[in-house]
Amino acid sequence: MSVNPLKPNLNRGNEIKSTKSDLKQSISLFDIDYAMMSYLEDTALPALEDGNGKSIKIPVIYGNSERWNGSRRQGVYRDTHGKIQLPLMMIRRTSITKDDTMPMLNRHVSYSGVTKYSKDNRYDRFTALGGNVKPKYEVYKITMPEYIEVSYECMCWTSFTEQLNAVIEQLQYTSSYWGDKEKFKFRTSLSEFNVINEVGEGTERINRIEFSLSVKAYLLPEKFDGESPIKKSMSTKRVVITTETDVTGNGRLEGMLTTPSPYYDNKDLIDFLSLNNSKIQNPVTNNTITFTDIKLIKAPAALSTVITSGLTIGDNSYDIKVYINGVRYYFTTHFSVAITSNSFTINFNSTNLEFSVTSTDEITITGKFIDIV
Repeated sequence: MSVNPLKPNLNRGNEIKSTKSDLKQSISLFDIDYAMMSYLEDTALPALEDGNGKSIKIPVIYGNSERWNGSRRQGVYRDTHGKIQLPLMMIRRTSITKDDTMPMLNRHVSYSGVTKYSKDNRYDRFTALGGNVKPKYEVYKITMPEYIEVSYECMCWTSFTEQLNAVIEQLQYTSSYWGDKEKFKFRTSLSEFNVINEVGEGTERINRIEFSLSVKAYLLPEKFDGESPIKKSMSTKRVVITTETDVTGNGRLEGMLTTPSPYYDNKDLIDFLSLNNSKIQNPVTNNTITFTDIKLIKAPAALSTVITSGLTIGDNSYDIKVYINGVRYYFTTHFSVAITSNSFTINFNSTNLEFSVTSTDEITITGKFIDIV
């Protein structure tokens, strides 16, 4: 195979296919706008009843400059034929500011997400010949996004006061997180409602409310500095370490002389670095799970001071990562642990997680531990 000299340091090991169907590559302002509008139309706004007993769904439209200014000037929104549109919700984005409570100081920091399945683990006859090989996991390293606060203004029109009351009641009952459960959700808070009752042109009575939204969101560009912020890699299936022995008979030792090997000089360090295990289990008790028949391996002294992503208990450090449904969570912040010679217990902090871990959740641990048979 020919080599192109114009492409220096090409590493084919990093050329891993990652199609856009795997996961979304970016989080844009359009995604935030869509999350707010879809949540309002599908969840937050009630279905109203007209005078004939029919159910009416409140449409949600984006208030561009022409629509918003015309609606504020006339007090209502009219279509291209001049007909007043009732009921109706209009929303527009007013400001975007950086969230100083969540600063991003290092652009190279990323977090890992583990997929539950990789097509490379499909069984065939050739795989059976490989012996006891651990399945391979797809790992996505995602760059930390930029956290922002987005403000919106909203107006909603109805024909009757009873309909307006229903809108206010259901908006007050909404969740703190708005969005689509299959896509993105953002922490959202509502301001007070400004209720306006007036008679429009002719005999049409207009009932309107005005309120604003404050959304804690984040942005992640599809490309930054020419590179994707999402890197795909594969977990280690097998590590093979070989050593070379130099056998000489120069007469000084009257026989065989084996040169010292770097492996034995750093055996504990190399064995620790080469160990990479994983285990998946579902909890039996809410917010608590115990992995039995495993032994956590303590980090060597040379690494105990540089391991910052694992567990530090007393003078001992362990390189263990914990995932809930493929999402990484952190020691002391999201959970505490109890370690024995043959078990590893995790107690999740549902307050910091903002949800409870139940038997339907899949808990994955990866890192430096061995199975006890």
